Amino acid sequence: MRTILLIGMGLILAAGALLKGGVWPAQWIWCAAAMGVLSTAYLLLIRPRDLAPGGGAILGLVAAFAGWMLFQMVPLPPALVGVVSPARLETAQAAGLTGWLPLSVAPRATWEWLLNMLPALVAFVLARELGWQWRERMWLAVAPVIAVAWLESLLGLAQWSLARGESGVADSSIGTYVNRNHFAGLLEMALPLAALWAFSVWKRGQTRHERPAGPALAACGLLGVAACLLVGVVFSLSRMGFMASLMGLLLAGVLVLGTSSEPGYGRRRSLRWVAPVVIVGAGTALAAIYLPTDELIRRFASFAETDEITKDTRREIWRDTRTLIAAYPVTGSGLGTYESAFLRYKQVAPMQTVDFAHNDYLQATAELGVVGIAIGAALFFWIAAGLVRVVVLEPGSTHWALAVGLAGSLSTLLIHSLVDFNMYIPANALVAGWLCGLAASPGLRFRPGTAS
Repeated sequence: MRTILLIGMGLILAAGALLKGGVWPAQWIWCAAAMGVLSTAYLLLIRPRDLAPGGGAILGLVAAFAGWMLFQMVPLPPALVGVVSPARLETAQAAGLTGWLPLSVAPRATWEWLLNMLPALVAFVLARELGWQWRERMWLAVAPVIAVAWLESLLGLAQWSLARGESGVADSSIGTYVNRNHFAGLLEMALPLAALWAFSVWKRGQTRHERPAGPALAACGLLGVAACLLVGVVFSLSRMGFMASLMGLLLAGVLVLGTSSEPGYGRRRSLRWVAPVVIVGAGTALAAIYLPTDELIRRFASFAETDEITKDTRREIWRDTRTLIAAYPVTGSGLGTYESAFLRYKQVAPMQTVDFAHNDYLQATAELGVVGIAIGAALFFWIAAGLVRVVVLEPGSTHWALAVGLAGSLSTLLIHSLVDFNMYIPANALVAGWLCGLAASPGLRFRPGTAS
């Protein structure tokens, strides 16, 4: 069953990436349906005793997060709506609506976006199971993510080469995605994982007196995959994608060099981190200087701009979004309703449609309110706490390198989300859910020879 689960999730991710990241609802709905079928089949066929142990609290948070998005579409008495969301009642009355009201200002949009987001939450649950089922070879649980991203990077490299050959000037590579930033978002999440898998294979293959050729060749192959992913990010011309990739590698490199199985004490322990920070920081700085192409350098010259909006427009969007947040502080305007709710408070770019805030944190706060953000933050910090515990306190554990790779991957997403909306791209959100599920899996803390 674990093989079916692994292959099934990999095929769904590949289909989502192939369908332009899942941005078209009519196409993504088939991926969402497939994820529902896969999860149902798994729960029906797996024996209860084989399910991942524990997890009651974290799975409860996942259910609460999904439940809050559903609750935003439930009709409520106008008096109650007026108490928890006065702005929602005011807009409904201005539109002549009477009777019970949902908290969402656009319930249909909330329903559509819920279908986009639920597969990511299901992927979290299934990936947590996947990590447990493959606990003795847990790197296989992340292999489909790396494979899909690698294939996308190869397509991006081909696009770049063809454009260079025809005109001498290459436009950005986008793979099968619509937007270069979201193409880079997929690659940057897989990059630290590929690099750390190479490190894990190389380290595991060494013996006291020699390093066998097999593990060395496998490590070289994985480093080649990582190189393709990094070059793909460079060729995407995504500025924040490039910076986030370097920051993810920087974090992973510092952790690898600064953490050892010997705990150390006092001054010795604190100084142990100095050299790794200096070495990896210098390497990252050199990469930032020498890796960018001429086209990427020119884009950095106009940092914080996109093809559609300038940096000043972006700041104004964020300013107006904060006004929207203040109008719906507790309950939010409803998942996926940013474009509809923003119109009332929009002062920026009056002749343009603003459908995203270009900042996942601001947009999620505007749509989900304090309640939804509190649930999401509790879920994230629970995952982060478990991941940090493995990375910092268990450097000699079986899956320590995977934990470091996951930390690097999730950090790239957190950084990129400051100026983009990768979490609103269904395929990328599914990858994020997948990686978070592995980070929360009890398989990450499994040691061979212990009771399972």
